[in-house]
Amino acid sequence: MEANRRATSKQFDPQEELTRNTELFYEADRLEKAAYDIIGTSLANAEAWLRFSEEKRVADAKRTEAYQDLMRIRRSVLVAPKGYP
Repeated sequence: MEANRRATSKQFDPQEELTRNTELFYEADRLEKAAYDIIGTSLANAEAWLRFSEEKRVADAKRTEAYQDLMRIRRSVLVAPKGYP
């Protein structure tokens, strides 16, 4: 996952990390809304349900990525050196 591929030479900046993580959650929300928009007018259409299922799976995967990234950030903040802002 993208969130786990950080360059180790870059200094950890919690605010920057949280800003980027927020963008991941917003993207997951956007993808989920797009999925629900597919079935919004086609409740009886089997093809629409198939498309919805695939789009919802993508949205759920993005939300999982965002959550895992948030846990990584929280762990990093907990082990930050004393005196680190």
